Amino acid sequence: MKKGKVLIGIAILAASLQGCVKLDEELFSEIPAEGYYDSKLSIQAAVARPYEHGQWCGWDGDRWILQELSADQFVWTQKGKHGYDDGQWIRMHGHNWDVRQGQIYGGWIGPYQGIMQCIRISNDIKDLDYSKFGMTEADKKRHLTELRTLRAWFYIFLLDFFRNVPIVETPGELKAQSTPEEVFAYIEKELKETIPDLPKNSAVPGRWDQGGAAALLVRIYLNAEKWIGKPKYVECAQVAQDIINGKYGNYSLDTDYRGPFRSGVGGYRSPENIFEFPHKLDIYNFGWMYNAMQHYAMRYALDNDWGGWNGVHLTPSRDLNGTLYDFKLGKPYEKYAATDKRKQTFRTTSGSGDYEGFFMIGQLYEYNTAKGYGYDSTKMINGSEEYNGKPLKFVDQVGRFSEKPGGRWGEGSHVATGEENSGVRFLKFPWLQKSKGLFMSNSAPEIRLAEIYYSLAECKYRAGDKTGAAVLIDAVKKRNFSAADWPAQSYVANPGKLTDDEFVDELGREFIGERHRRPDLIRWNRFGSAWWDKPADAKDKTVFPIPQKAIDANPDFIKPNGY
Repeated sequence: MKKGKVLIGIAILAASLQGCVKLDEELFSEIPAEGYYDSKLSIQAAVARPYEHGQWCGWDGDRWILQELSADQFVWTQKGKHGYDDGQWIRMHGHNWDVRQGQIYGGWIGPYQGIMQCIRISNDIKDLDYSKFGMTEADKKRHLTELRTLRAWFYIFLLDFFRNVPIVETPGELKAQSTPEEVFAYIEKELKETIPDLPKNSAVPGRWDQGGAAALLVRIYLNAEKWIGKPKYVECAQVAQDIINGKYGNYSLDTDYRGPFRSGVGGYRSPENIFEFPHKLDIYNFGWMYNAMQHYAMRYALDNDWGGWNGVHLTPSRDLNGTLYDFKLGKPYEKYAATDKRKQTFRTTSGSGDYEGFFMIGQLYEYNTAKGYGYDSTKMINGSEEYNGKPLKFVDQVGRFSEKPGGRWGEGSHVATGEENSGVRFLKFPWLQKSKGLFMSNSAPEIRLAEIYYSLAECKYRAGDKTGAAVLIDAVKKRNFSAADWPAQSYVANPGKLTDDEFVDELGREFIGERHRRPDLIRWNRFGSAWWDKPADAKDKTVFPIPQKAIDANPDFIKPNGY
């Protein structure tokens, strides 16, 4: 399921919920808990295990797909004979999924696997005498509190995706689904109770602390109106302001637009990242996103030996004639101003992990081996499918341009009519040089202080304080522009620019690819709208259906949720 070097000797069995929620978690060992915990290292490895599952759950496949490929900024197009995959990407993009869609089952099973790991390991370590292993009762309390917080984070996925889900706290208990209000209250209670027992500013990246737990409260409060029908923007604003004021730890906005996404590279840690999943090649891999998004030939441009699947890219901004689409949503690349630093074509600028830009568009060139960074503009990379032997140029369009003179094909621009060069490629999470030991050393920023600023701004905006919202957004946005270009982009200087539509666009620009887009669109009543190759939804699709595999395995306890 995922690569890792932390293997714990605990049997995490599918039968642990005995018919309530059946899991397919792999079995690492039959060693009983009392035989496994024989050192400080073994305890630390056990506590780390659910975190490893957490990074996989958040950043490796189904959960990312549900939040981003169901929304307006990304698509997995079919490219000739590649990428049809039983039509699952067409259904995901067009909101035509059903109870048998594999990614929806992944949205159910992945979080429950993590929840059960947290429960099993908590039950094991709560009875251990930590003094025998050179640790204190305070160490035990923190481990147990971290696992409670992590478990609450897993439940947020389930509440967001399905609303009606079982709350399980004891292995083997049989429980039916709880209401969304009950699930929300459970998560809220867990977070409020754990915050005081967590440290401020964890010394170890990727471990829950007070700031991280408080930020999860901000997330559930911001979405409460849609999740449980009760707005909690006042509560959201208070916790967000407390985080900004330093009540739960010291955080600050990174002055560099790349900073939060290069955290971990060369020992750098961004002060903006409240919680991040550290990555290291072959231990914690950021591999799925690279594989899914990058062309087979990208390795020649970016110095590594990974092939890529040539699947996911940004939804197109332009039609077959090169004209900008008139949809309000989507068109993510062209939603960035020409002067925005993020809109630059991605390139490494040194051999020590410096780079610029978030996207790959235009002609692909070979990596400059002589310099140890950047591209060799004398060596173009060719395609291998429709453009075999021809220059490979990524375009902000989707169509079968290679098939007819003039770039026309009768079927037009659709999810099923892509080519190998279709779409702008996403490199916000930088793909750095493997030969320099930098590949996949960047962390995944699960929660950034920027999210707290934007959440507070949204609360203020909804309350009618557009000036206060503009000040908060500007504090983050300013780093994306030069001093000369900034005045034209500032919301404070141009208050009329900050409308509802602009707020949605700005959320898309700031958090593109960070698993925010679906809930953001739902919160702003835009998830059912039309965008490229997707008509407006005829029915409410804001909640995923309970997967059929979950219902079939547990018909006495798991019932359809009405979607």
